Amino acid sequence: MDIIHHQNHLSITTALTYLTTPIPCYSLRRIRAEYLAATKNGPASPQCNFISFRPVSPDHLFDIIGTIAGPVGSLYEGGLFHIHIRIPPLYPDLPPVCMFMTKIWHPNIGPYGEVCLNILQDEWSQALSVRTVLLSLSAMLGDPGMGVEGGNVVYGFANEDAGSMFLDNRAMFEMAARDWTRMYASGADALE
Repeated sequence: MDIIHHQNHLSITTALTYLTTPIPCYSLRRIRAEYLAATKNGPASPQCNFISFRPVSPDHLFDIIGTIAGPVGSLYEGGLFHIHIRIPPLYPDLPPVCMFMTKIWHPNIGPYGEVCLNILQDEWSQALSVRTVLLSLSAMLGDPGMGVEGGNVVYGFANEDAGSMFLDNRAMFEMAARDWTRMYASGADALE
């Protein structure tokens, strides 16, 4: 993650230097403030050492690549998970759209990377940010049963097969999640 933090810090500072004109819209001012907060303490001292984010390119501040290190002690430990985060024009009134770019076996992450998470739907608040979204996604990886335990599924599953397996055969689910992490979230394969 240290290398990713350094690369992302450089990407953010480069992107922010492109902003030489006054910032006209609130969503751009807001996302700029989030980038500044992410780089405040420098690349060696990120706000959280297990998440990081950067713009896709210096001229596309509303398209973000987030990275989450699989939580220690979880089924996803040892993996690096990349998420494409698209900031809508009405941000922060509307939540960002998040899609996992890294394949993952999880009840709340669909086969095409779509995320089913309450704060990205009806529980979004302007007080939340890209950082808090990544923290919530990390917590979801740490507890794949979040919102699923006992079959109490409020939003349904983004991945029906993983959700059913989680409920019906926990040991098989855990094995599949670890296997997918090893296959798709380790090393160079993490972006495929």
